[in-house]
Amino acid sequence: MKLYFSPGACSLASHIALIDEEIEHETVKVDLGEHKTEDGKDFYSISPRGYVPAIETDELGLLTENPAVLAYIADKGNAAPGGTDRYKMLEWIGFVGTEIHGGYGPLFGGDTDDRRAKAKNQLAEKYRFAAELMEGGDWLVGDGPTVADNYLFVTLLWADKFGIELPEKLKEYRQRNMQREAVKRVMADEGLG
Repeated sequence: MKLYFSPGACSLASHIALIDEEIEHETVKVDLGEHKTEDGKDFYSISPRGYVPAIETDELGLLTENPAVLAYIADKGNAAPGGTDRYKMLEWIGFVGTEIHGGYGPLFGGDTDDRRAKAKNQLAEKYRFAAELMEGGDWLVGDGPTVADNYLFVTLLWADKFGIELPEKLKEYRQRNMQREAVKRVMADEGLG
């Protein structure tokens, strides 16, 4: 398996999952500004969508989009929860992708000060709601982290970068994730900590 990633991007969630699950893989760094791989290839020729994560698999060829990539890695590593918890994991991946990740657009792109301020306020509200949805649990689903936790964790790193107000519960959650061995390893591998 080959993971195309950009340091600190949402592909970090997939990278953590691959390490968590001890899945043999290769990584290829992508400069998203230039859309070039670290060896100079045009990333659009590999992935027409032009963004990460993208994984090359033996069974499916190229797979993109966080919900598909994260679920595939969880299944491949036998870490996907079963029964109701599987659907709760997928629900969280959807929520993080649409309500939180999508809200960062004005902050990552060159937008007006007003739109950036509005985005930060909306994201703070989504994070307050996420903390409520956790219903007092340490993890999003069950008794331990899933690939959905990896995804929310990555966005919490962005929240810190952009100065978005977080509930104390999510600050503690981010710190709990930072203590995981796979997270420490991947953060070091990607030059993030």
